[in-house]
Amino acid sequence: MLAVFGLLSLLVFVACGGKQLVQGDTRVEDVTTDSLIVTHYEVGDSIFVNPERGFYQYTDLARLDADIGSVRQEKGITLVWGRITLTPYRDEGFLPADFLADVQRGFDTARDQGMKVIVRGSYGSRGEGGDYTTYTDPPIQNLRNHVMQLAPIFAANVDVIALFEAGFIGPWGEWHTTTLANDLEQRRELLYFFLDNMPMERMVVLRYPMLKQTMFSLGDDGFDVVTSTNAYSGDPVARTGHHNDCFLSSDTDVGTYDRGGMDRAGEVDYLAQETLHTVFGGESCADYELNDCDSAMLEMSTLHATYLNSGWHPAVLKKWETQGCMGDVKRRLGARFALHGSQILRRTRPGGLLRVTLEMENYGFASLYNSRSVEIVLQNATTNRSWSLPTGVDPRLWKGGEQFLLDVELSLPVEIEPGSYTAYLHLADPATRLHDDARYAYRLANPGVWDEKTGWNRLAEGMVIESAP
Repeated sequence: MLAVFGLLSLLVFVACGGKQLVQGDTRVEDVTTDSLIVTHYEVGDSIFVNPERGFYQYTDLARLDADIGSVRQEKGITLVWGRITLTPYRDEGFLPADFLADVQRGFDTARDQGMKVIVRGSYGSRGEGGDYTTYTDPPIQNLRNHVMQLAPIFAANVDVIALFEAGFIGPWGEWHTTTLANDLEQRRELLYFFLDNMPMERMVVLRYPMLKQTMFSLGDDGFDVVTSTNAYSGDPVARTGHHNDCFLSSDTDVGTYDRGGMDRAGEVDYLAQETLHTVFGGESCADYELNDCDSAMLEMSTLHATYLNSGWHPAVLKKWETQGCMGDVKRRLGARFALHGSQILRRTRPGGLLRVTLEMENYGFASLYNSRSVEIVLQNATTNRSWSLPTGVDPRLWKGGEQFLLDVELSLPVEIEPGSYTAYLHLADPATRLHDDARYAYRLANPGVWDEKTGWNRLAEGMVIESAP
């Protein structure tokens, strides 16, 4: 791709001839002949918030603080880990209406506060012996009834759900220890049941690589995997991702690996391929040499990490501060997009075509895992009226650590008014309720381009739409 970028710059120079350099704080704008506006951008290293990524705040969804959005400013957090605490209802056939109303209120609060939720249901973690080893699951029919009661609430609030950690089974909802967790056929049936009752647009992540491998077994042919061919297709295997709640906390990540005949190296390689197309996150659970900065950064890059617990494990988080990598972790969790250059047709007419070419790079560990709209917005410099032009591009294909080219030709509305325009890139949440909420738009890592009121990223000024002949 670097060769493509270099060729593009050469063609622009040859085609445009002389240029006037306009120096600013954030970019150098090449004002060309009457055909193109060519802009080069500075890439910044500031830490800023973006939706559906980064460190999360641990919470109880049904008791979500009405001021939870304050963590955006105080900690740079846009994700809450929303536990649905079902312990009091283990032996109840159905969840009470007031509890369901509290869960709905939690989602309403998240939306009001500009947050998204990682959802996990849990029936507790301690059994009759007082610890997790004696924990037992609730009656399976109760569990199924509860999930079916929650399903309409999940569907109604999919806009503020980032993803689901599978939950519900085993202590803490981590799918270990119990009869259900250890029975392959029952856990497979329940995973498909969960996928059916959780919105198709969202991924469901499992605690151990072995779980997914065995539940998507192909017999002697190994197991089904996610590739570029089936990614984002809605197929069960493509919707099922991974989380690790003892990230780098022992030689086996405290039993995360080496559970099913494949060693750590083999499972990490498996996860590295899967997480190119699915979401990965979790938390550490103990200080250990593997979560020193150098190895932790390498593992996060390898596994395309998107989210981590902001409060656990405190010794590991303190170590990252002391060893100096915490800033990079905050910058690179999930996707971090930046512009290198843009070319925009300088003059066109209503009903005509607008060619936009953007040279970009993803400096994050991962790609996006939920769909997102990619739009070019044109705003009239005199009237401030704006026009949004969908590109049809899927930004989930912009993978971590890669450069890419967005090259589109867009049809202008015949009713667009003549005048001078500023062009913006809008990476909008596709949900109707969130599309125009700047808190849910994606910000680029270029100084001076972000408009916090609109959620648009400025590309260039001075594009002219002429009067129709």
